[in-house]
Amino acid sequence: MTADRKFQAAIAVARASKSPMERAAAALDPLRYQVFCATYASMRVIDDFVDDAFLALPPAERAAERATASAVVENWRKAATDRLATGSLAEDPAGFGDVMAALEATHAVAKLDPGPWNRLADAMTRDVEERPMPDWDAFLAYAEGATAAPAAVFVEILALRPGPDGRLESQLEGEAVGRIRNSAILLYLVHIMRDLSEDAEQGAVLLTLPATLFAEFGMDAEGFAAQAADDPALVAKARAAIASYAERFLLPALAELTALDRDLGPDDGAVLRGLCAPYIARYEKFADSL
Repeated sequence: MTADRKFQAAIAVARASKSPMERAAAALDPLRYQVFCATYASMRVIDDFVDDAFLALPPAERAAERATASAVVENWRKAATDRLATGSLAEDPAGFGDVMAALEATHAVAKLDPGPWNRLADAMTRDVEERPMPDWDAFLAYAEGATAAPAAVFVEILALRPGPDGRLESQLEGEAVGRIRNSAILLYLVHIMRDLSEDAEQGAVLLTLPATLFAEFGMDAEGFAAQAADDPALVAKARAAIASYAERFLLPALAELTALDRDLGPDDGAVLRGLCAPYIARYEKFADSL
């Protein structure tokens, strides 16, 4: 199997997602696009497993399957980080073999920080364990893995250039997550505001928002999920509360993007701006309407 063929399954996963991130990455050169697809697909499959294969189960079945699901996440973490760090060909975790083959191929052409995969695994473990999210500090800790980690990988890929050993490596100083954290959290909050009604229809388990937000309306997440479909005004109030919290990330996000424009160069900076600008415009439009 050639390296190119090892990327094919990951490319298919990324394209099928119809993700704005994949559309933005399509502007990259072929090698960095393959690296993007390998990383994106590896993260997408564990997120889909948790959301669609585990959290979609009825509560009693989730309780029965929790230990198994936690083991799946941990096996995914080890497989992904081993491949990124060493190109290990150890046994693939069940169900994820194709995307792990792409990560193994990625190690041969690019140096990537495995840290974001650890952060995402922490967030997925929190979801599987259904840990409480009492306040916005807990939300931010979760967002480090759920949104800042994938965003950091995308920025790192934008910054990849040929290194001394012939492999691509990031030209950014420090960890990429520190360069894009505020932007990632702002975009994540816009995504949550956009999908709030749909997520509530699927139950409280998909409402990754702090208990303090729901307490403002005299209820918990379960009560919000039960009432949201019949109470558009309640959903509007929740969106306004999320937008109010999100405001603190706007100026830092704009500063991050300005700095990355400078460090990535005009072409790669434009790719990042193209991804982020529609979300920022949507946030500003919504905030102006409050």
